[in-house]
Amino acid sequence: MAPRDPERLLSDFVAEGAPSPESYARLFLYFVEGFLARRSPMGATARYPGMFSYNGTAMDRLEGFSRTAPLIAAWLHGGRPSSVTSEGGVPIDLVELLRSGIVAGTDSASPEYWGDTKHWGQSIVEAADIALTLWLTRDDLWNGRGAAEQARIARWLIQVNGKRIPDNNWHLFVAQVNAVLAALGQPSDPDEMRRHYLQAKSFYCGAGWFRDGNMPGGPFFDFYNAWGFHYHLQWLKRIAPDLDSDFIDTALAEFAVNYKHFFGPQGFPIMGRSACYRMAAPVPLVFAQEDHPLLVSPGEARRALDVTWQYFIRRGALSRGNVTQGYYSADPRLLENYSGPASCLWSLRSLVAAFSLPPDSPLWCSAPEPLPVERGDFELQLPQPGWVLVGNSKAGSVTIRTGHPHDPPLEAHRILDRLAEQVTRKPRRPKNHAAKYERSRYDSNHPFCDES
Repeated sequence: MAPRDPERLLSDFVAEGAPSPESYARLFLYFVEGFLARRSPMGATARYPGMFSYNGTAMDRLEGFSRTAPLIAAWLHGGRPSSVTSEGGVPIDLVELLRSGIVAGTDSASPEYWGDTKHWGQSIVEAADIALTLWLTRDDLWNGRGAAEQARIARWLIQVNGKRIPDNNWHLFVAQVNAVLAALGQPSDPDEMRRHYLQAKSFYCGAGWFRDGNMPGGPFFDFYNAWGFHYHLQWLKRIAPDLDSDFIDTALAEFAVNYKHFFGPQGFPIMGRSACYRMAAPVPLVFAQEDHPLLVSPGEARRALDVTWQYFIRRGALSRGNVTQGYYSADPRLLENYSGPASCLWSLRSLVAAFSLPPDSPLWCSAPEPLPVERGDFELQLPQPGWVLVGNSKAGSVTIRTGHPHDPPLEAHRILDRLAEQVTRKPRRPKNHAAKYERSRYDSNHPFCDES
């Protein structure tokens, strides 16, 4: 059931002027219809086209559900209608869409069972999004399930405990799953939750910045600080307010007051890994305008959200109800081997944060306000992560100066690797670490990944 006129749903983001709440409602429908066009018969997975990951077909298809579900859940959590109408005039029951997928995916007797969770398993990542979906829809979905069904869902989620994982932002996935299980009155492990949370907290470097764990060659600073660390920490604060709310709140405030300078009318200075999550970058500002409106006003956060989605939609970053696997269009030079056809739907995280707020909240009711670079030039010293951030008001550009002396180019996706991929069904895309982290500058108006 593909959208009859998908471009119409995006037209407000291509036109001049600020998109309205109704524009965002149509953007929501664009992704819902994209999911419906590709969902499996029982709705637990979705088969999006695109470059595969090293996690295998089953995990790639699970991501099609798990990375769309929080968007739908946030829409419902914000008090919006539980039924929407497709472009073809067909009513869509959003609660049933989530319910059927989660029930089928967590039932070991189902042909669409998501599988048991293993050490290092990608399902640990996806379980955090499934758990968030349940918490956001606890009144609409969870409380209507019978005890046996709730227990079956909880048994699948709690498998994240005791598993070996990368020593980085993954710790927040385990903490979030346990926090949700406890909030829903299901068996959980508070010690496991706290242990993983404290390990994630140990990556804190001050001024709102987290290094992305103890990864080889690190520490690395990148936009995972926004769409990974602060995203999950803000949900943890809401799900488990007694965990460490003062620290989480202070870290966000210290980060957001400078982070709003990263955004301009031509996007933001992308760098680092997982560039395909780019539309999630405004996440901390959406949360900060709610909790710290004197540091980030609702109008500033709304402007950052607007220009981000406008910038990328105008350049072809959405296609066929999905987010493309690159910066604008698909680009294997940028796509990590852990990313599959639906992985880039993590870009929806800024919309998840926004839609979780009711339509009458300040974010949705305030007029967009100029961003710092639209008000004047600036130069900010950021001791963590060791960058200088420069804004040029006339050009509307924002530039990260890293201190590295060279500008290594992106390596191409070699033909021999492409041929090997077809034989082995395993991705062999270039890592391009140097281009992503070691260039002297990253500029919003001239993204390094737009170079031929």
